[in-house]
Amino acid sequence: MNLLENRVRTCYSVVDRFFPACGLLDLTEGMYGGDPRLSVEEAQAHQHDYLLDQLGCGTGTRILDVGCGYGTLLKRARQRGLDGVGISISPEQVGRCRREGLDVHLLDWRRLPPDWNGVFDGVVANGSIEHFAAPQDAATGTADAIYTELFAAVARVLVPGPSSRFVSTTIHMVRGPGDPLSLLRAPSSFPRGSDDYHWSVLEHGWGGYYPALGQLERCAAPRFALLAEQDGTDDYRLTSEAWLSRVRAALRSWRTPMMLWRLLPVLLRAPRQCTGLLAACLRSESWAWQFRGDDPPTRLLRHTWQRSA
Repeated sequence: MNLLENRVRTCYSVVDRFFPACGLLDLTEGMYGGDPRLSVEEAQAHQHDYLLDQLGCGTGTRILDVGCGYGTLLKRARQRGLDGVGISISPEQVGRCRREGLDVHLLDWRRLPPDWNGVFDGVVANGSIEHFAAPQDAATGTADAIYTELFAAVARVLVPGPSSRFVSTTIHMVRGPGDPLSLLRAPSSFPRGSDDYHWSVLEHGWGGYYPALGQLERCAAPRFALLAEQDGTDDYRLTSEAWLSRVRAALRSWRTPMMLWRLLPVLLRAPRQCTGLLAACLRSESWAWQFRGDDPPTRLLRHTWQRSA
């Protein structure tokens, strides 16, 4: 297991100790449709339907969910009569999905088996692409190769022909650090509250590096054409604020000792990342920071890709 994969797995081990205890089983943004009064669960249900609608799949078709989390999208797909398969590198997520009868595999996207070639009518990557490249890849220019490999892998498992689609939701860099490698330095290396401070907090807590605007479209060609793009940045802001409120409320309740006890094994294994991730959510609020303001430093984009003939 490489450093990036280990950091991402640890991130979701930490999240697993808190989010489910707060009633949060979807780790991606919702779609509020301009109505901030919606609950986060209602907004996320809207997003599930949007993504499945964008795939254009009907009853009995087969979809692959790359980075399926706790399987909320797969459950909605099952309700709609679709045959869903998921993959995740988080053992906790895979275990929870399997206990709910979902077909989910502990598998990295780079290792999709050959017997899945040409099997799926649609593929979804709902918030997982942010974890596929590292700051080192952005600094050396190899991130393009990673995203190109991703689109090649997706094309390989899709049924050949232009009716097959790939739908992704991905955070993109708008104003990133001048030097991606600076994120490898500890957050304490930067003035507290500065952009570089927040970027470093996010890197050390979550792992990965966001693509730049237009980068995925460049890497998708010639295997995929971009059919639709939708900006969901404010949706992610609303979702993140709802998460923050829910977790803080739980930490003020009787559930705190239980959550901390469950966190202990992860804390002992990766103390710096564990404490940094919690601080990013609850103290510096770096996760929510990236979506706030009139001109946030990131954009969440929903993309619908059509497979080339």
